[in-house]
Amino acid sequence: MPVSSRSTFNAQPPRRLRLGSAFSLLEVVVAVGVFAIGIVAILALFAPAAKSVSANAEAEAAAAVAQALAADLQRRVVPTASEPFAAVSALLKKSTAAGSHELTADNARADYDIARDPQLLFANRDGTKIGTFADTTVWGTPNSNREKFFEIALIRNETLSPPADPAADPPVNPDATAAFIAYTARIRWPAFVALSGAGAQQVGANPAGAVRFDHSSKLSLFVAGAVKR
Repeated sequence: MPVSSRSTFNAQPPRRLRLGSAFSLLEVVVAVGVFAIGIVAILALFAPAAKSVSANAEAEAAAAVAQALAADLQRRVVPTASEPFAAVSALLKKSTAAGSHELTADNARADYDIARDPQLLFANRDGTKIGTFADTTVWGTPNSNREKFFEIALIRNETLSPPADPAADPPVNPDATAAFIAYTARIRWPAFVALSGAGAQQVGANPAGAVRFDHSSKLSLFVAGAVKR
């Protein structure tokens, strides 16, 4: 019988199949840690994004309120009256005799309470309600602050619509003969936030603090406008 020339000493040993090994405890802990970090990172990114979307929506609402404000102010003009713009002029912040500005002076006060400023207007979120703080024909009785989301300060454009000169003798009211009154509206929000129940709180209110009303956290939109005779 022929003998094979291949040596049995060179034969490869039979291969053993390696069973699939399970993850070690360390690998599982690391994997869970990486997953948790990823979830936290996603949540950290989601919060600013959600806040940005909310801010954009509120800014768009403020722009819509600016349009509603223009129509509201125009309705306050009485063309047949001797002073057609009297109702609007009474709401306008202007320069002071000392060279400052009424709105600047208001903002500098630590106790500036927007609820006590008769020149300010307030609007709800969609601009369907616009009125002074105490106007119960707009806000109802009892007067509710829950809908007063936007705070509106009107600033007289003294370049296009110069105010009366307090030193003039006799006094002259340029508004009586003006064709229009130009203004800039500062729309600021939020003015009030609703509380549980039927109440609302002014944003930034801290009656016991050194700064009783802090308005620094509010957002603002400035819009130019004019009312005509």
